Amino acid sequence: MKHQIGKVIEVKGDTIAVSLIEFDEEKTVGVPEEMAVDVSTPDGPVNILIGQPGSFVELSLPNGTLLCLVTETRMREANVGVTEAKEAVTTGDFVIDQVSRQLVTIPIGTIDSDGDFERGTNVLPTVNAPVFAVLPSTINDIYTSFAEGNFSLGKLSLLPEQEAKLNLDAFLGRHAAILGQTGGGKSWTVASVLQKIAQFPQSTVLLLDLHGEYASAFGDEAEVISAADIEMPYWLMNAEEILSLMIDRAESSAPNQNAKFKELLQSAKENHPENAALGLEKITIDTPVYFDLMEIVDEFRRLDVEMVQGSTKKVKGPLHGQFTRLLMRLESRLNDRRYDLIFKPQTYNSSASMDDLFRKLLGEEISNRKKIVVLDLSPVPFDVRGSLISLTLRCLFDFSYWHSRLKGSRFPISIFADEAHIYLSDSGSNQAPRESAERIAKEGRKYGISLAVISQRPREMSSTILSQCGSFLCLRISNPDDQSYVRNLLPDSVRGITSMFASLRRGEAILIGDSMMMPTRIKVDAPDPAPDSADASFTALWSEEPVDLNVAEILDTWRNQKVRN
Repeated sequence: MKHQIGKVIEVKGDTIAVSLIEFDEEKTVGVPEEMAVDVSTPDGPVNILIGQPGSFVELSLPNGTLLCLVTETRMREANVGVTEAKEAVTTGDFVIDQVSRQLVTIPIGTIDSDGDFERGTNVLPTVNAPVFAVLPSTINDIYTSFAEGNFSLGKLSLLPEQEAKLNLDAFLGRHAAILGQTGGGKSWTVASVLQKIAQFPQSTVLLLDLHGEYASAFGDEAEVISAADIEMPYWLMNAEEILSLMIDRAESSAPNQNAKFKELLQSAKENHPENAALGLEKITIDTPVYFDLMEIVDEFRRLDVEMVQGSTKKVKGPLHGQFTRLLMRLESRLNDRRYDLIFKPQTYNSSASMDDLFRKLLGEEISNRKKIVVLDLSPVPFDVRGSLISLTLRCLFDFSYWHSRLKGSRFPISIFADEAHIYLSDSGSNQAPRESAERIAKEGRKYGISLAVISQRPREMSSTILSQCGSFLCLRISNPDDQSYVRNLLPDSVRGITSMFASLRRGEAILIGDSMMMPTRIKVDAPDPAPDSADASFTALWSEEPVDLNVAEILDTWRNQKVRN
């Protein structure tokens, strides 16, 4: 039997106000002052807290009930009427203001007479409709029916015995955003999620690790690759990516540079001896095959200073001086040692080596298969990092696309982009990473490649990417601007839940979106082992005995951009 706790007093837009009724032990209705009720069940009484933000209540409908999420608890004083005041003066009685306890709720979905849950509603309750407490078993049945599997992020914060089961296909396949301010537990949450994903017999995850936090978080299930050691060679770039690095569109000579570069690129790919042996029906400027970039550079140098025979003497060639600035940019890139992993590959310097490179990125090396590949980007300078990320994302998208075309099935790949606001921003000089990620966000679902972005500043993230995310795992967000931005990303019916973001504990999150039947406050399971993201303890470290600081060793590591063994 359901336990009535109150009645509807206001239906306004996407919120419904509920007034709690006083506890009546004989009628077993109402809510005691301690805001907890004992509800009778066949297995005995169950104690339920009432009014906790993030908890649930049921509102009566003609053909079932409306499940609502509590977002606010408040107390209101009722004004004393004029007649009551006059009678009090006449009789000499004291007038005590009446107070009522109220809940503000948002509708989540309907439960029909058979107990089946459906998200959303086309009918709202009327004023005075009774409101009931919700049993944990009801919540469990709803989560279990939707989860399609046994994948759980942790426990429900308000029902610690209840697993927070989600639909992993929806979480990954429709893309996800993990958002929260620094110190809110993002790294903890990411490590916990990926450790659970690694329990599948076959999973393929690439984690872009900007700060080197995750090297020890996944044990033997992960391959940790330093971005300083891996190569993403120039010949994997498509024509547009190469041209964007070489040509300044604002120059008057840009059309000539663009046309000639494409011509030379086509020739270099077609005429390379190795590519002729591949037996390809057609090679285009975008075909990922090896070519010698220096041949193109040398030809540009020749054309830039070319002199041709005129009627009486040698005169400047038709393209004389057209490539001077292009050559300056090219030589600047080629001479910049930070770009050696792109322009001077030592390992992946043939078309045949492409197989080994992709096996490494996907954790599919025959003698060393891994479920998670952690690409540690911390040793790579920022401007090089953007080119590396862009090329990696674009290549993995193309791999998924052609796998789907060839096999008629998907090879699921999940990409987790840590600190995504740094390189997937709407602003900034290097837009290539954002454009590659946006393509995955917009089209990746069709080919089995998903994107999960992790950020502490959602306002600085690409709006296109966030608009494509079907699930939002929100940790503590106290910045009003970021709260407002996330609120505007959510459906109107659940925007009220953003008021809870600032009160979340570390490692606690609210999951909203397609992967969960309803907005849910979750205590994320602790990862084991944890990532190397803990705060420095100033008190503990400053309390130790002083030791000599080896400044020279630190500076040597800094200059070499690597830790010497």
